[in-house]
Amino acid sequence: MFKQNSNSRLQHQLCELKLEQRRVCSDIRNLVRNNTTIDFFKAKQLSNLKVGVNKKIKSVEARIMPNIIA
Repeated sequence: MFKQNSNSRLQHQLCELKLEQRRVCSDIRNLVRNNTTIDFFKAKQLSNLKVGVNKKIKSVEARIMPNIIA
């Protein structure tokens, strides 16, 4: 196998995080569209997951950007 440099690893991680973000948003959208009743714990879990994924995406993008600029 070939060695992956850090930039390609970060890009791969970013793609996985973007897919996770789409999945979480889709879950929330489906719950709202179907008027599904959920308990507070489940809503808090989904919210924390969405916020956590967004923070991870921003941190990975911040590590990629200096490599692109340089």
